[in-house]
Amino acid sequence: MVDDALRELPAVWYGQLRTLPSRARDEIKRYFHGKCLNVAGFVSHICSNEFAEWLHRCATEDERQLCFLQAFCARVATEVEILHWLETIAEEIGAALDDAWAAYCTELSQKWNSHIQVYDGPNLSADELTHRLSEFILTELREAACLAKSGSQRPAAGESIGKIGVTAILLLLVGLLGPEGAALAIPIFVVLAAKHVWDYVMSRLDDRGSESQNAISSRLALLGNRVGSEFEREVRQRITDLHIWQERSIRAAAAQVARERIGLI
Repeated sequence: MVDDALRELPAVWYGQLRTLPSRARDEIKRYFHGKCLNVAGFVSHICSNEFAEWLHRCATEDERQLCFLQAFCARVATEVEILHWLETIAEEIGAALDDAWAAYCTELSQKWNSHIQVYDGPNLSADELTHRLSEFILTELREAACLAKSGSQRPAAGESIGKIGVTAILLLLVGLLGPEGAALAIPIFVVLAAKHVWDYVMSRLDDRGSESQNAISSRLALLGNRVGSEFEREVRQRITDLHIWQERSIRAAAAQVARERIGLI
């Protein structure tokens, strides 16, 4: 039963890894490219004497990075907007994952029925098999979500474990940056991508003329590319984790069905 289940599954997984992460990359790139089309006000602000003095009062690198992120979220894209767009993309990618899994479970139920039909009991319906497998995967999702929580980060899915596909994608980490009660909730992949821009700004802090501002604007225009690359890597990892949980669920369900029908294993 396990051999039958796993024989065709790698092809399904390969197709998902080949297409879905790049689709997510393109969607998030389009969002950030649009937001960074007009950043003159933001660039003017971070090149101001007031902002420079604010940075000089920061005691650590993390505090300086937070200053940039706060200014970016206040003037370019709010953290609420970023998370909303992330959830929208996760819904799309998650739906594709769930649809493929449902089709696979339908085919698998037919294969498994050919093995168990010689034993007592009714056939295993596609819905029943999907439910069995989903229960195993949901347990893995809950455990992963609990492990991801800490004082400074949480999964984007939050406390809710809903549809498997979207929840798997939203296990990506969100950093809680700043003081408790007023912290920015920013996806870690966005923080990593934006750091290159903030490091560049810091290197030109003593030169805040129009030429420098144009150079910073050019870097911001490319921010979507970096965010897209980081997001693609993140989505690829989330899908890979889901594939691992799917395989585990198949092995566990096969053993469960065998115990029920054969009674000797």
